[in-house]
Amino acid sequence: MLTLTGVLLTASFYHARVPGLVDRDRLLAWVGINFALLFVIPVVVIKLVLRRRLSEFGLRWGRAWIWGRYLLVFLLVLVPVIVISAQWPSFQGYYSNHLWALESPGQFMLFAAAWLVYFFAWEFFFRGFMLFSLVRSMGALAIFVQTIPFTMMHFNKPPMECYSAVIAGIALGLMAYRGRSFIGCWLLHWVIALLMYTMVLLKSDLPIYP
Repeated sequence: MLTLTGVLLTASFYHARVPGLVDRDRLLAWVGINFALLFVIPVVVIKLVLRRRLSEFGLRWGRAWIWGRYLLVFLLVLVPVIVISAQWPSFQGYYSNHLWALESPGQFMLFAAAWLVYFFAWEFFFRGFMLFSLVRSMGALAIFVQTIPFTMMHFNKPPMECYSAVIAGIALGLMAYRGRSFIGCWLLHWVIALLMYTMVLLKSDLPIYP
């Protein structure tokens, strides 16, 4: 299983970006490829190879009263952090590459929807497929194992975010492990990422909805 996750993450890192497309289409293609690699293929493996239910891998509401509390606490902590870090040049340089999202309300909704789909696949992969496949043999130690590749997939981002990914990987893993679901992790990751992009893009010189 770990070998498969390594192959899929390597393919995502090196081959999900399609050259020659405009910014919007490049993002949509990237989301589609990642959805296939991080969600569709693992689902096929779960159903046809492992012959287990998707609910065993966190695709369920689980203990919503538990992960819901984590979600609220993490949002209260992270929203101010995002607002501050969005002012830093390293984050502005990385997250300012989707200015097309400010061209119209429809474009922004498409932008938000694309990230919603992406983070569904992303969180299913790490906090669903990987975490719960390892929990059966490793128990709670699986939280720390899935944190390693999760952190490595941030190597192309600003250093502060990469260091923060170590903490985030453990926190999200604990949230999914105790809540028996990755749904809360998905919603949290989407909201935080969208907030970061929005804060950075609003500081750009492009008029909003001209």
